[in-house]
Amino acid sequence: MEIADMLKTQETARSLVYRRLADAFCEPSPALAAVLEEMQAALEILGSGACEDAARLKSVFGSVDIRTLKVDYTALFLGPFLVPAPPYGSVYLEDERRLMGDSTIEAHRQYLSFGLDLSPDFKDAPDHICAELEFMHLLAGEALEAVDAADANRLEERVRRQHSFLQNHLGAWVPTFAAKAAEHSGTDFYRGLALLTAAFIAEDLEALTDLPAGQRAAAEASA
Repeated sequence: MEIADMLKTQETARSLVYRRLADAFCEPSPALAAVLEEMQAALEILGSGACEDAARLKSVFGSVDIRTLKVDYTALFLGPFLVPAPPYGSVYLEDERRLMGDSTIEAHRQYLSFGLDLSPDFKDAPDHICAELEFMHLLAGEALEAVDAADANRLEERVRRQHSFLQNHLGAWVPTFAAKAAEHSGTDFYRGLALLTAAFIAEDLEALTDLPAGQRAAAEASA
């Protein structure tokens, strides 16, 4: 039971980090303060190397005006002029920075394979960073449900799906995206958020490579 409880704590924290990263890439508002607080707490539970980055990001947010962040957010991610850090996977995975390419279709197919689809309120492409981070949040939540059900086979399958999605989508394009955002950001906030996101994804991808066997044991221990 103790091993399973530790795994539940870990998966809950991972799921929350992905959810709060997705929130942080939405248009900035005062609600970001609570988002950053929860993200830092979850990273601490995981013992993540990104904990200090999260603490610095929270401090930066407390010292910058929301209007300044909105200007930087628009310039980096929205336009209307040339956008230096488009938050779409296809820009980095397809030739000629192409939007809505095969990788976009594949990301959407992954969502549909789990019975998920984009909310009607979400007006962006399926491979927008918020959508992909939110999908990882949901996949981690499904792994947590498998632990609760003591279903080792389902747990292993969910871990493999997370690893595959990180490897082929977020992990494949976020490093380049983060470097561009860090280079062109007009504030320390978006520079820090981009680098923190890339660091956590790289760390999580490496960790997921070694998890299935340990997670099977944990699931069986909870039975």
